[in-house]
Amino acid sequence: MEFIFSEQDWKDKDGKVVVTHIEVMESNGYAHCRVSLYPNENAQVLSNVYVEDRCRRTGICTEMLNAIQCVLKRPYTIVYVDEWAPEYVRNMYRKRGYVIQQN
Repeated sequence: MEFIFSEQDWKDKDGKVVVTHIEVMESNGYAHCRVSLYPNENAQVLSNVYVEDRCRRTGICTEMLNAIQCVLKRPYTIVYVDEWAPEYVRNMYRKRGYVIQQN
């Protein structure tokens, strides 16, 4: 499976990078996520994780999370999970050692 990475530095008015967003998308558009890196933080934030309904429970999310390991540069990864999300979603993140925050 192939994933496309797009890295964007967001800067303040003085040109200083305030956040780097790395957008990741499966090459057919079936899944995507965002990794946000903030300067001076010891964690990155994983957000906007989405897998198209018909592709869920096929391993595509696992493959995407494996693919982003190369951009996870901080000791901790924070992921926000909606309270209504299925338990298997939380378990997937727990197995990876991510810090889960509830939306």
